[in-house]
Amino acid sequence: MSSSSVVSTMYTIGEFAALGRVSVRMLRHYDAIGLLVPADVDARTGYRRYAPQQLAPLLRIAQLRDLGCGLDDAAEVLRSADERDALRRVLERRRADLLASLAVESARLARVDEQLRDLEEGEHKMTTVTYRRLEPVTVYAASGVAPGGENIPATIDSILPPLQAALEASGVDYREPGIFWYDAIEGTEDLRVWVSWIAGGDPVPGDGWEVVALPGVERAAVSEYRGEMAGIGEAWHRFMQDVVGDGATFAGPCREVYLQADGPQSTWVTELQQPVASGSR
Repeated sequence: MSSSSVVSTMYTIGEFAALGRVSVRMLRHYDAIGLLVPADVDARTGYRRYAPQQLAPLLRIAQLRDLGCGLDDAAEVLRSADERDALRRVLERRRADLLASLAVESARLARVDEQLRDLEEGEHKMTTVTYRRLEPVTVYAASGVAPGGENIPATIDSILPPLQAALEASGVDYREPGIFWYDAIEGTEDLRVWVSWIAGGDPVPGDGWEVVALPGVERAAVSEYRGEMAGIGEAWHRFMQDVVGDGATFAGPCREVYLQADGPQSTWVTELQQPVASGSR
């Protein structure tokens, strides 16, 4: 076959882009990263041409992109000795990612619906912000790290049961309410999450907990949130907005005090406490 007949069976970059329903710019990008290199590039003009057998890989890339898969996923499929097996792996990963995203978005939708109900029905789950002194208190506490400051409920769930089991097994006197607080870990975006109960009698150290003396606070903004823990993040957001609106300046780590934590979470009462600078409000 002559070279002219070989060229005539190839597609220009524009033709190839139209067949694959992608842009010429994307084809140039695929070439630059080595994902789909043209079968022929004119040495003089730099024009790219693609062979008919390259259409199948292009369509596979387009299919995966439409499903939200990345170009690394496409490369994994195209370069695999067993394309079917590689495709299955990629699609299973994508499915898992989508399910996780759906769970996150479903929770976000529930919070949006809750706020809309609050606006429409005039329901308020938080009391007015007040300012007062916080007395010092000694607690039995345990902590864990929430990477990036995210998934705090999961971090609490990993700390709370072992702490309670250790305290109950030891026979020490510990009391409600539970007190939680959060410390930024210097040099990182992580948070140290502390869970505790008030220490009764003469506090003693033990396996599974630390004795922590929480200092008194001269001035703190305080509000009560009533409802499920799924809404605690939004409660803090509203609380902080109100405190900032009062012109107060934050001065130390916040605390959550679980005044009522028995029965359905819809009946729980959590006091939000945020130390503020003296002279605020």
